Amino acid sequence: MKGWLIYTKERAKMNEGFIQWFLTEAQLLGIQLELKFREELIIGVQDNQLYIHSESLPDFAVVRCIDPLFSRQLQLAGVAVYNSAEVAEITNDKARTHQLLASHGMPMADTIFMTRDRLADYVPLDYPFVVKEVNGHGGKNVFKIENEEILHNILPNITGDMVIQRLAQQGKDVRVYVLGKEIIGAVLRSSTHDFRSNFTLGGKAELYHLNSKEKALTNKIISMFNFGLVGIDFVFDENGNFLFNEIEDVVGCRTLSSLTDINIVQQYLQWIKHQIHS
Repeated sequence: MKGWLIYTKERAKMNEGFIQWFLTEAQLLGIQLELKFREELIIGVQDNQLYIHSESLPDFAVVRCIDPLFSRQLQLAGVAVYNSAEVAEITNDKARTHQLLASHGMPMADTIFMTRDRLADYVPLDYPFVVKEVNGHGGKNVFKIENEEILHNILPNITGDMVIQRLAQQGKDVRVYVLGKEIIGAVLRSSTHDFRSNFTLGGKAELYHLNSKEKALTNKIISMFNFGLVGIDFVFDENGNFLFNEIEDVVGCRTLSSLTDINIVQQYLQWIKHQIHS
């Protein structure tokens, strides 16, 4: 059984330990896993056929970069891809994710889909509110807008479409780790110095035990997708109830690994092996 672990060169430098973890666990499971750089995998059409520049293709690919077009090319070539192109296309666009989940009655903060030019002329929510680029990740390109001056100062930093959201409880969220159809664990992330609670931005983390209502909301989202490994993020309303925030396709596992002895990479590869052989 052969697989590719796909990173961009930049992300690979930042995740050397995680990559080695994958390669080690794969070897223990009898999987031939090879690190591939996205920049070196040319795709397109050649001689009227879909084309991937490689001597041979793997049985599966774990895509640890955000590139739904590339993921779909692999799938069309017969490679099992985790996460799938369908998951990547939805979850890496915050507007599309909120649109889909709202159509299924998922509780969330009021969310307006906007462009930079439109926001410059029309502010759809009362201050303060949050601006997020639809394809932002890890707390990047997320801005708290407290007044008109701040809004006009940040507009030049926004390059694409965005969502505008009412503020939930600030500096606190829960990430639920999901593998396939199973909840693996949950982590409460908090920050006393930033309205964002991301661990990579200096937030603190602790294990979080989901109550029955929170599990039901998570499972409702799980039922809408064929996930591989993802993180589903929730914030809290004024009464402490979950509000959906986003789904992380290329989810980081540092926090879960630091707080538990869960071998998430081993579980992921075992799950993939079962998917391939079933």
